[in-house]
Amino acid sequence: MNRSFWKRAATLSVALLMIAAFGCGKSAVEAAKNATTEPETIAIGEDAAAGGYGNNEVAEHTGVYSVDGTTEEITSGSYASSAPYENTVLVQNAGQLKMTSADINKTGDAKNDFSNGINAAVAVLSKGQMTLSDSNITTNGFGAFGCYVSGTESSLTMNGSYVYTSGTASPALTVHDGGTFTMTGGILSTEGMDSAGLMLSGGSITFSGVTLKAANSDLLRVFSGENTLTLDATAITSSPILGEGSLLQLKLINGASFTGELGSELPAKVSVSLDATSTLSLTADSYITALVNADTTHQNIQSNGFSLYYDSNAPENAYLNSQSYQLPGGGFLSPII
Repeated sequence: MNRSFWKRAATLSVALLMIAAFGCGKSAVEAAKNATTEPETIAIGEDAAAGGYGNNEVAEHTGVYSVDGTTEEITSGSYASSAPYENTVLVQNAGQLKMTSADINKTGDAKNDFSNGINAAVAVLSKGQMTLSDSNITTNGFGAFGCYVSGTESSLTMNGSYVYTSGTASPALTVHDGGTFTMTGGILSTEGMDSAGLMLSGGSITFSGVTLKAANSDLLRVFSGENTLTLDATAITSSPILGEGSLLQLKLINGASFTGELGSELPAKVSVSLDATSTLSLTADSYITALVNADTTHQNIQSNGFSLYYDSNAPENAYLNSQSYQLPGGGFLSPII
């Protein structure tokens, strides 16, 4: 998403921020705990599939609590930032941070571009590694991301924690440029307009038993690069926005479920892997590159009258023999012609 989009969006920011402030009268943790897995999806801007929130020209990250190349461990504590373009917690340059029972808060509005997470509550960059357990992350500001992870070998692992954003253009999680994110238990939730739950741009995300919600935006946006989303005993309802040139590998295991559309036009951008306990439910005809299904009868794909089209030339699909198969609900699994 280019700079011009945010110049247009700026004229709406005052009204939108009033909407985003709706949840401020209640505990952020309480709001997050009441989250459901049924998002109401609203995409703002015709450039939404093209790429994030601009190209930030402010290169240097700063943090209220910063770990830069060192190893630190913290048990309990509250950390807050109200300054624009400042992270509350920053881990970078191969720094390592283990944090438990922390409250991390971020306010302060980004005025221009902020795609590099410079206004995020938590940012993990340049081979930084962070583990966060039994903690709460809350943000309320324009462009105030919850978590931002970027760079090969950069990783953020969360256990039993909550991420809640209420401002406009404030995704709960953004993983970029080879970064990895793993979360077990807990909730990721957004309430603000144009605040995706998850944004991927060449990254990897794994959820195990996590609740996800985006109240006033699309839940999942995939902008560019090769991306992996693994759902382990986690349910998602979303029709992801898929940027030009982006690829998504969707893996469902241990009773996970995905409900939505997986790309309504060619070229296909999503590959799907399901174990026998997991389910895929279609809300529109969808095109995928590959389907690896442990249930070779495909009874774990609920078509709802729609069809799933696969690339018969992909080696992963050789077992399908370029044939069509009727799916539960009246639709078909068929090769792309």
